[in-house]
Amino acid sequence: MPARPQDQEPAAHRLVRSSGRAVADLARACGFTVAGFTDRSLAASSPRTPILGTDAELAALIRPQQIDGGVVGVGNTALARRAQLYDVLVAAGVPQPPLVHPRAVASPSAEIGAGSVVFAGSVLGSGVRIGANAVLYSGVVVEHECAIGDHGYLSPGVVLSGQVTVEAGAFLGAGAVVLPGLRIGAGAVVAAGAVVTADVAAGQTVMGVPARAVRSEGSG
Repeated sequence: MPARPQDQEPAAHRLVRSSGRAVADLARACGFTVAGFTDRSLAASSPRTPILGTDAELAALIRPQQIDGGVVGVGNTALARRAQLYDVLVAAGVPQPPLVHPRAVASPSAEIGAGSVVFAGSVLGSGVRIGANAVLYSGVVVEHECAIGDHGYLSPGVVLSGQVTVEAGAFLGAGAVVLPGLRIGAGAVVAAGAVVTADVAAGQTVMGVPARAVRSEGSG
C-alpha cells in the first residue's frame, strides 16, 4: 500500500476513501494525506486517484500505522451506496473523521458526526447537529438549531432557515430553501430550487415554488 515515510507525514494524517475526487480535495484541504481509493472495480485507477482495491477488500486494506481513517466519497448518483459503504467502514473498525473545509464557518456549538463532510463556504449556526456520513456541499447555510440525520445530502446552495429537521437519507437539490421549523422526512427528495413551506413526508419527492409533491404516473 503506498504511503509516505513517517518522518515525512504523520500516520494520523493518512486517509483511505471510497471514491470521490471532491472529497479527496476536501481531505487534503483539512490536512490529510489521501493514501488512495477503493471502488467497485480497479478500472478507474490513475496516478491522481490510485485505486488500492475494491470496496469488498476495504477491511483488508486497513493496516496499522498506514491507514488511519476512511471517508465515503460517493456522490448523489448513488445515495444508497453511501450508507452501505459507511456500514462497511464501521464493521471494519475504521475511524471516520468529519471533514470541515477551512473556509467553512461552524459555530462552536455545532456538532458534526463521524464521516460527515462540509465543503467550502458553508455556514453552520448555533446548536446545529449533523449526523454521520452526511454531505453539506459548497455554500450550504444551516441556521440555528437545525438537525441533519445520518446520510443526509445537501447540494450546493441549500438553505435551512432555522430549527429545520432533515431526517436520515434525505436529499436536497441545489439551491433548495426550507423555511423555519419544518421537517424533511427520511429518504425524501427536495428538487433543486424548491422552496419548502410545509413538512415533507418520508420518501416523498417535492418540487417547485412553493414545493408540491410530485405525482406518480397513473395517480389521479
